[in-house]
Amino acid sequence: MNPEASWALSALCVLVAAVVRGLTGFGFAAIAVVGLAMLGSLQQAVPLVLYLEVLSSLMLLRSALGEAHYPLLKRLLLAAACGVPCGIWLLTGIDSSGLTVGVYLLVALLAVLGLARIRLPMGEGRAGAWLVGGSSGALIAAFSIGGPLVVAWLSHCGLRARALRATLIMFFFAVDLAALAGLAAVSAIPAGTGQQALLMLPALLLGLWLGQQLFVRIQAEQAARFTQWLLLVLAGVGLLGRAWS
Repeated sequence: MNPEASWALSALCVLVAAVVRGLTGFGFAAIAVVGLAMLGSLQQAVPLVLYLEVLSSLMLLRSALGEAHYPLLKRLLLAAACGVPCGIWLLTGIDSSGLTVGVYLLVALLAVLGLARIRLPMGEGRAGAWLVGGSSGALIAAFSIGGPLVVAWLSHCGLRARALRATLIMFFFAVDLAALAGLAAVSAIPAGTGQQALLMLPALLLGLWLGQQLFVRIQAEQAARFTQWLLLVLAGVGLLGRAWS
């Protein structure tokens, strides 16, 4: 595939993922990583998505600073700091083909659990925070997919909607930065990834705007189920592609 076609397809993937993020509030990383991994490798896709996630968070950070629940955020971040190195080891130390298949299976599992409305038992209190924070840190560093665990756990902590949103923004911003720093420390970020993320910024912004416009026209439940079906289809296509290659 020539570079122009590859760039166009990558931008389209980011656009679709951003529309879903603007519409439902989740799904960007999973859709973007699965799509971009089909066009290249997981080692290329993860740092790029982390860059885009950081850019997205920067746009929301100011409003989150004064509303986050800092005691919960502190516990989650301390646990994530232990998980991030494990995720970096996974991304850099395991065969790329097998790891990519693992991502497709993980995304498919999360989509099926969402469609079946099955909640994962993750515990409560300090133990739950350490389990969820550590697991999410590892998953974000390895696959850029750690959102569902921490979103589900925080949703059952009794936080107000604004505090929940702000805490999530702060958590993802900090962990995404830590994952990027760790990948940079082990020279696992391909050259030009930052520049590529900036080139994808218009697609990201357009997608977020389109998603927000759709949000006022589509019921939240319908949007969430559409996203889960989309994740399941993408994961299936990725697995079929690996089986045939």
